[in-house]
Amino acid sequence: MTGRTLRHLVLLSVMLTGMAAEGRAALPAGFSDTLITNVGLPTAIAFTPDGRILITTQGGTLRVWAGTLLPTPALTLSICSGSERGLLGVAVDPSFATNRRIYLFYTANTCVNRVSRFTFFSTPGQENQVDPASELILVDNMPSPAGNHNAGDVHIGKDGYLYISIGDGGCDYANNSGCAGANDASRDQHELTGKILRITLDGNIPPTNPFQGPGTARCNVTGGTTAGNKCQETFAWGFRNPFRFAMDPNAGGTRFFINDVGQGAWEEIDEAQAGADYGWNCREGAHTNSTTGPCSPTPPGMVDPIFEYAHGTTVPGTSVSSCNSITGGAFVPNGLWPGFDGSYLFSDFICGAIFKLTQAGTWSASDFATGLGGSSAVHLNFGPWGTTQALYYTTYAGGGQVRRISRRVPRPAGPLDFHTTSPCRVVDTRTASGMQGGPALAAGATGTRTFQVAGLCGVPATASAVELNVTVVSPSTGGFLRIEGGDDSAAGTSALDFAAGAVRSNNAVDRLGTAGDLAVTASMPSGTAHVVIDVTGYFQ
Repeated sequence: MTGRTLRHLVLLSVMLTGMAAEGRAALPAGFSDTLITNVGLPTAIAFTPDGRILITTQGGTLRVWAGTLLPTPALTLSICSGSERGLLGVAVDPSFATNRRIYLFYTANTCVNRVSRFTFFSTPGQENQVDPASELILVDNMPSPAGNHNAGDVHIGKDGYLYISIGDGGCDYANNSGCAGANDASRDQHELTGKILRITLDGNIPPTNPFQGPGTARCNVTGGTTAGNKCQETFAWGFRNPFRFAMDPNAGGTRFFINDVGQGAWEEIDEAQAGADYGWNCREGAHTNSTTGPCSPTPPGMVDPIFEYAHGTTVPGTSVSSCNSITGGAFVPNGLWPGFDGSYLFSDFICGAIFKLTQAGTWSASDFATGLGGSSAVHLNFGPWGTTQALYYTTYAGGGQVRRISRRVPRPAGPLDFHTTSPCRVVDTRTASGMQGGPALAAGATGTRTFQVAGLCGVPATASAVELNVTVVSPSTGGFLRIEGGDDSAAGTSALDFAAGAVRSNNAVDRLGTAGDLAVTASMPSGTAHVVIDVTGYFQ
């Protein structure tokens, strides 16, 4: 059964357009689910140090959100499309601020999966564009024979190494076993298929990788080596379709969980261990799937999942049933949300829910966000601002969206105290890039941009409102500026009127949104306007 795949649910997502509408999700008290941007078939997201969101789409484009979705893709790749193939994963280099490097997982136009390193231009005016000529292929020729089970996630661990997930390809690349549950390709240790890989950021083998020395070889160019040998890139093996995995920001070292999509009966979450065999296709979760071929006799030492749930029943500990395809995962940063320290969130693409996984001896699940609609959530990631971080997720529902789940910091009852600050600039759209920089606000649907305030310029996460000095620079036409909390409805009054070509300033006091942000809208018939915002105080 491969019907629980993105291939089939692309059509479903079209049928379910609008089901991820604002306010539809059932969330814990104090949380909100907010639309960030609409974008077609968004597969993964990552954050740059200046707060931009990088969004991969299954169709092969890398998009940039910098307060608004930039109209021109940062990169358009020539991909092999169809089924679950496409541009599937993105990671940002820890030294991005200086080297501007990112890592992408995509299905090349030769219909094999590939991981490459790319570099954003540093030339003024091109900061939101990737140089296509900068591509350095790190791992290539990972098979995609049936078009599905590509896996496709990439993350950089605290050890500084790049981790990659690759699925079993749906059908056996060697055409000697079969498809679906009969596909034993992930048992072949001389192939990258059905593995978690680990390499350096330059594509070399880390000295602590589990398979090195005699009987091993590099597999990064051809996707495999001679039968009987083992691929040096392999970190762990025996996976069906480890579509998403997540690094633990709370651990002292590199720790991560792997969400492996099941066949017809079980979905599983595995805790990564170097050199470990997680059992597919001999097992699905902790349950026997095959006792023939490489599964006869039963291999010793297969590692059990830390959590699994069966198809056709309610996910244990939750209120949700019909969950048949595990997708996104993310650890909640400790200290961010009270009661969530040590928690792991995971989502299911079929039932449209995000669950909270906690450990008290054994691991158990509970509801977190339900009613997201089918085809959601695809990818989870926390970012991008310290104590004001929120959970961002991608969904195919509604035609494709990036959304944010955030929690309002509890506010004390009664009058608010006002605290002055030294004037500090939080927004200047005249600068080239970043969430707090360009582009200019534009007329029409793209006229609203969201800017973070809490956590910057001495404004604490517990601030309820801010005092601002707002300036409009170089407007091409006349109009007025509206400012409201980041997840509030549009304000009906003007914070500042301006004329074409004029520089105008005004003071304002505005309530912050759930994530400590402000939504700024340029209301004008056409053209663009730059905005500069300085904080002069806050209310708490």
